[in-house]
Amino acid sequence: RRWDIEVFFRFLKQELNLSHLISLNKNGIQIILYMTLIVAMMVLMYKKANDLSYKTAKRRLAMEVRDLAMALIVVQCGGDPGLFFKT
Repeated sequence: RRWDIEVFFRFLKQELNLSHLISLNKNGIQIILYMTLIVAMMVLMYKKANDLSYKTAKRRLAMEVRDLAMALIVVQCGGDPGLFFKT
């Protein structure tokens, strides 16, 4: 049982970059932990849906989220996201 907890914390630290806590109060730590777990679940769902390795899924999901955020910013500024992503 203890080994499973150690493996889980190693996963959080190494794979999800949760090695340093930004907040030191209980509420802040809970929010960071919940957000980290939500992102971990999103990566696992993306991994399964696209039949990828964990690291590849993490990288591709990050790129897709970045592109989506950029498109939303372009639209909010009155631009055409089609021009932004044109190759």
